[in-house]
Amino acid sequence: MPAPRDTAVIVRAARLYYEQGRSQTEVAHELGLSRSNVSRILTQARDRGIVEIAIHDPEGPPRRDEALEAALRAAFSLREAHVVSAPRTTAMEAVARQGAAALAERAAHVGGIGVSWGQTVQNVIAQLDALQLRPTPRVLPLVGGHSALDQFDSGDSVLRVLASRLGARPETLYAPAVLESATTAATLRSESSIGKVLAAAAQVELALVGIGSVGLHSSPHIVSLMNLSEAERAAFEAQDPVGDVCGRFVDAHGVPLGAPTDQRVLAVTFSELLRIPEVVGVAAGAEKAPGVRGVLRSGAIDTVIVDAELAREILARA
Repeated sequence: MPAPRDTAVIVRAARLYYEQGRSQTEVAHELGLSRSNVSRILTQARDRGIVEIAIHDPEGPPRRDEALEAALRAAFSLREAHVVSAPRTTAMEAVARQGAAALAERAAHVGGIGVSWGQTVQNVIAQLDALQLRPTPRVLPLVGGHSALDQFDSGDSVLRVLASRLGARPETLYAPAVLESATTAATLRSESSIGKVLAAAAQVELALVGIGSVGLHSSPHIVSLMNLSEAERAAFEAQDPVGDVCGRFVDAHGVPLGAPTDQRVLAVTFSELLRIPEVVGVAAGAEKAPGVRGVLRSGAIDTVIVDAELAREILARA
């Protein structure tokens, strides 16, 4: 067998075996060695670090970036930051898998869970395995319903699927999340059946929310549902909205916006969201950085779960 110092032979054998896919017998014939010698050379290649073997399990947990997590915690005074990536998967899938793991870890320790809507939240819940919790937590909507924002392809709502995965029964809010009239929104909130559910939702111990960015994905759809007049649209844009959470918008400094949009949303209020013990916010995609940064600055999010590219973009703007 070649001496340990004969690196050229080790590298040649390793390239034939690992890069060209030759068998050990073929490598032995190519180099004029015995097969047993080739086996020992390949072992030596690994032992000396000439060859490194990495196993990428597409079903395994996403990889976390501790440096980016620490930077996000420091920049936005977060309790936890989960910055993830996974080989051969999209940013959305990595965030969804980590979000599902975080939700599963917390679900057994709380009496009530609130959930908003949106694509990222939906993907998190789709990744959640069925849990047999005893006792089961209350599962409540933080916002009213809307078929375009909170339904799976099967027609089931995010709320119902989450409750099913937790072995619980959902407490449904039979009212839309976004309305064209501030008066109608106030009237619906005053209805006992609706007000009772929203009051209970404000008392949950854990909330899972999506974080939106103005002009992207579901965010413009929320605004369009409000059917703002030209004057109202101008008033809204004059407040420089950048992000949204539970249908409520914030500016780049994290300040919640008022009329006209805030009065047209049927959801927990921003102050109620701030009082929930842990709000887990999820978002994927670097393009959402302005909105996510604004929402993080609001203080509404205790734990954020994002992909690495989004985290870098948020910090670059901080």
